[in-house]
Amino acid sequence: MKIRCPSGSLHEVAHARECEHCLAEVPKPILHSLLHERDRVRTPKEKPAFGVGTLVAECLRQSYYKLTEEEILDLDKLWIFSRGHAIHEFITRTLEDKKEKEIFIKVEFPQFDVIGFIDAMHHDVVYEFKTTNTIPETPQTHHVLQAQGYYSMLKQEQKERINKIKVIYLSLQKIKSFDVPKRDILPFLESRAAQLTLALRYKLPPEREVGWQCKYCEFYDMCFNRDSSLTGAALVDALKVARELRNQQTNGTVQTDNKVQATLP
Repeated sequence: MKIRCPSGSLHEVAHARECEHCLAEVPKPILHSLLHERDRVRTPKEKPAFGVGTLVAECLRQSYYKLTEEEILDLDKLWIFSRGHAIHEFITRTLEDKKEKEIFIKVEFPQFDVIGFIDAMHHDVVYEFKTTNTIPETPQTHHVLQAQGYYSMLKQEQKERINKIKVIYLSLQKIKSFDVPKRDILPFLESRAAQLTLALRYKLPPEREVGWQCKYCEFYDMCFNRDSSLTGAALVDALKVARELRNQQTNGTVQTDNKVQATLP
């Protein structure tokens, strides 16, 4: 991760803590809180693990870039993230850790895992909290899918006890709650995760999902200029090769260049 300094420079987190320009923008106690644990190093995993939010994003290519490109955050965005986290902590402080809030869930597949943290699950309701400056008239599609994704990943006996799914929007002025239909979208999550797994393996971004959000995307230049010639068709070609290899496999593996390659989904 790099921090975009008010001067325009990019800093390592440790440098940003003592940067005179950053400190002129944000007082030291606040700056250090914003940067707390932002320099943690991710531990490599044996197979990919994708968060539900990553899979239900409006554009899977954006999710790919977030996984492959260095994250760059400015101080304003760090403040927005930290403020949202603080609000989450406040509204769930009476709930029991790991049982009623921040509940970790995982579904394992042969080539990847799908993981997530349920914001809250109290009595018979699954809650997904979203902090925002402007509360929408209707819940955003990817927020609905995220909540439904968490529900889909519950064990069957847990699902049977859930009567409602709610997406709750929180601004500094008001709170608005939306009921979301119970729906099992695990096959959708599996499909998106399989696409990302192949994209990462072959270093080919998935097809861009063009929409109004593109002009606000931090990867716009990368997507439409640097990688303009890389389309989903290239990934489809790679998938065809993978299928041919899978058809040649023996006892679950194929031998390629003296290396054993795992079976593809």
